[in-house]
Amino acid sequence: MMLIKAFSVQFGRIMSVIRSDLYWRFARPGSFRQRFEQAVTNMSHGICLYDAQDRLQLVNEQFCRIYNQPMATLRIGMSFRDMLANSIAIGNYPGQTTDQVWRKRKMFINQRQPGTFIQELGDGRLIAISHQPLLDGGWVATYEDITERRRAEMQIKFMAEHDALTQLPNRVLFGERLEHELAAVQQGGSCTLICLDLDGFKLVNDRLGHTAGDMLLRQVADRLRMNLRDNDSPARLGGDEFAVLLPQTEVTEALAIATRIGDTLRCEYDLGIFGPASIGASIGVACAPDHADAADALMSHADSALYVAKHSSSAIPHLYDAQPRRNPVHRRVVIDKSCGPEGPNDGLGALRTAASMVGDLRAALQSGRLHLAYQPVCDCATTDIIAYEALLRWNDLIRGNVSPAEFIPAAEDSGFIVPLSAWVLRRACAEAASWDGQTQVSVNLSPLNFSQPDLVATITSILAETGLPPERLIIEVTEGVLLDRSLVVQGTMQGLRALGIELWLDDFGTGYANFATLRSAPFSSIKIDRSFLAAGPDGTTILGAVISFGKVCGFKVIAEGVETAEQLDLLRTLGCDCMQGYLLGIPAEAKDLPDYNLPYN
Repeated sequence: MMLIKAFSVQFGRIMSVIRSDLYWRFARPGSFRQRFEQAVTNMSHGICLYDAQDRLQLVNEQFCRIYNQPMATLRIGMSFRDMLANSIAIGNYPGQTTDQVWRKRKMFINQRQPGTFIQELGDGRLIAISHQPLLDGGWVATYEDITERRRAEMQIKFMAEHDALTQLPNRVLFGERLEHELAAVQQGGSCTLICLDLDGFKLVNDRLGHTAGDMLLRQVADRLRMNLRDNDSPARLGGDEFAVLLPQTEVTEALAIATRIGDTLRCEYDLGIFGPASIGASIGVACAPDHADAADALMSHADSALYVAKHSSSAIPHLYDAQPRRNPVHRRVVIDKSCGPEGPNDGLGALRTAASMVGDLRAALQSGRLHLAYQPVCDCATTDIIAYEALLRWNDLIRGNVSPAEFIPAAEDSGFIVPLSAWVLRRACAEAASWDGQTQVSVNLSPLNFSQPDLVATITSILAETGLPPERLIIEVTEGVLLDRSLVVQGTMQGLRALGIELWLDDFGTGYANFATLRSAPFSSIKIDRSFLAAGPDGTTILGAVISFGKVCGFKVIAEGVETAEQLDLLRTLGCDCMQGYLLGIPAEAKDLPDYNLPYN
């Protein structure tokens, strides 16, 4: 818009000179006039020049194209009111009369002030009109069709506020809607928060694969929408966790809706070539203002009710009880259905299970039963390996192969994540130091690690001990770290970058990152969550927009979950920088890393 205004000012000055007798007396006949007419004709913006009596002095063809007005219908000296009448007859001002539009525009023109406003045409296009008064009493207006730009802005905004897989609002947008609704509750009224997660989803995901799991999550989102009213707000908070906000809803009605949702989600799912699948749903309910009138408190109460529902033998949604029989433990504690002699509702049973897992994990670390596997990150254009991601593996004597999705949350809740991360860093740096060339190694750290004041000192010591140059180390962290704006976290990120260590943002698009936070964070690369690529052909536009967004922000873009040659070709077409997935190499221990000679370059 600043360019439009600047052009308008300059154009006014040019026209003043053109109209002066002195200029035309000394200018070479036709030379400047021809160049000027060519410039106006080839402008990308429409333009109209009016004199002090609002009579048309100049108009170009781009204006006619924007407003679907044949040039033959316009003439020099035509009044601005007649111009509007022609445009209204074509349908550019739906529902408005000539007098209405003319009075409104004339009131603005008489103020003799520059300004820009947006007009929506009858066909839905958006036109930015920039008005600039001239010194001789006339004025100039430029016209730009900004429809596509607005659509792109809206798409980026939608992506920032919605889950890419299910298209439901994400945690950030849901939090804003919850705060807004609770503000209305303060003025009288009520609302209800439903938290739910899926029972048995992990089994489906493990048995049929991530693609089937993604199909299931999309169907869950569709069933949520079908069972809600127009003003209700469903959201995917992450993984298999969902929430629903019910404005102006009392307890009885809310429980009826929650029951209907639960019954619908438990019906069998058709996953196409993967066959049928069945899951359950645990649901917790909390109401405002009865249970709380603040967002964090209400979410915590619904979360507690969900915990109780999950450990109940009943499929009925559980309403928050301010005086439960036991204090429920944090939901992220790993759950064991056999909770001990006091029954499945006893939170102590889950606590013992979590403590047992952490104890076994600690023993595994001390006895050498933990190891690292490495998966390559490759350049999209050449498939050359640029880095290996270190992945922690635990093969327990009794539990078997334990998924990081199970033991990492328990380690975070217990605080054991700090020594565990230090071991992973030391082992990864030591093994990477023996590799030939400049191949980097990436290590995933929890956002909780960044709240440790001595993290920079710890990593500095490990690098010195192992001899790995800092520029060969990459630290990956999820978007959760962006929520903590404390001086410790910010200082840690800056300190790591000062050492020469790269920071990558992992699982981009699934959490809290937006342009403002990304711009201030010292990341060099973003890893797009695998759900964007797994969305298939229908998600190509969104995937391309995410890649373009990352590049515009100045990041190297890495795509996860590449499993087919078709996906590789798509990423190359979309201009993705790097990629990672089973197509390029499965995780392997350092001693077994093959020389990947990929057939797709």
